[in-house]
Amino acid sequence: MKREMIPLLLLSFVNTLNFSILIPILPFIIKAYGGGTVMYGVILSTYPFFQFFAAPILGSLSDRYGRRPILLISQAGTMLSWVIFAVSYFVPHISIGALSVPALVIILARIADGVTGGNNAVANAYLSDITTREEKTKAFGLVGGVVGLGFIVGPALGGLTMSSSLGYLAPILLTLGVSIVTLIVMMQYLPESLPPEKRVAHVKINLKDEFQFFSKLKEYSKNRQIKYLFFLRTMFLFVFSSFSSIFVLFMIDTFKFDASKIGMFFVLVGIFLIFNQAFLAGFISKKLGDLKTFIFGQLALVVSQFLYVFITNFWMFLPLAYLNNFGLSISMPTFKSLLSKSVDESQQGEIMGIDESFFSASSAISPLIATWIYATIGKYVFLVQAIVLLGSIAFFEMKKGWKSAI
Repeated sequence: MKREMIPLLLLSFVNTLNFSILIPILPFIIKAYGGGTVMYGVILSTYPFFQFFAAPILGSLSDRYGRRPILLISQAGTMLSWVIFAVSYFVPHISIGALSVPALVIILARIADGVTGGNNAVANAYLSDITTREEKTKAFGLVGGVVGLGFIVGPALGGLTMSSSLGYLAPILLTLGVSIVTLIVMMQYLPESLPPEKRVAHVKINLKDEFQFFSKLKEYSKNRQIKYLFFLRTMFLFVFSSFSSIFVLFMIDTFKFDASKIGMFFVLVGIFLIFNQAFLAGFISKKLGDLKTFIFGQLALVVSQFLYVFITNFWMFLPLAYLNNFGLSISMPTFKSLLSKSVDESQQGEIMGIDESFFSASSAISPLIATWIYATIGKYVFLVQAIVLLGSIAFFEMKKGWKSAI
């Protein structure tokens, strides 16, 4: 493993921890402050909504000024967001309209993290800079393994530390400490990956232009392969974000899990993710190729989502959770590899920024839709998600979306 990947892997771990540590505790925090399913969906959507606008800007800036300074600035913003989140614990529990003051502070914290939260795009561009075409899938799979570690450690720490006398302040302070350590390590050991001669000569940051996400997408969609890849990505991310939004609620309603049990379950999910992405994703991609591996992963998701409808107990749920995780694990790194191989070196930051905006847009919209559907039809929301995925795969095959020209 290349030495410069170590701080990058640490950054990926912390980015995952920022999200995963909240998985078992956020529904209970919201409930304690008088919020319900709608408020839960709103807070889930806040971070990605602001990240949607920030990601392409940070990606473009990194193409001009280099990856290192942008990664450092964005990590400092993440650290600040956890300081704000900690403040919510100390403000008085009074309401302003439909919202309590602590809930408003939590929303502000998620906004702060979202504004500087496009560093995933820059980190992916960094990884593309330091790997060859042959190494990309394996490298993205290694990052996926670290993400899996974050999914093991985060929920376990969140669920266990929330039971302390400090309540949810304990996991927040812990995450703040890890963010500080990560920033220090990055400052000391993260070299620049994009030499000056490979940077774009000029970058014009016009907020109006940068917010015109669809105009950028339209430009890249002149590449037929990218156009249909992003179509598949849109459908996949809608299902992924919807599933992520209701997964914890489903476990609470169906199995009566508390925060600690949810945390321990995600330890198992993280083990699945590490094994699948660090070992299976690269192996299967080498045998089948990136595109076939991605489609195979999507089909695994279709099957698992459909079968979730018939779950009546935890032991039926467990193998389907693995199958679902397997589909996610081999889909994510192979898509990143496909996308990275579709553009030249000077465009890695921008294309990863656009992809991150896709992820953010889906994560901002899907929780609002998914929580409403779940509240309306319950577990049959999984059937809707299976149909969406299957329909997108059929359309991609019908249009021969893998071809650069017809």
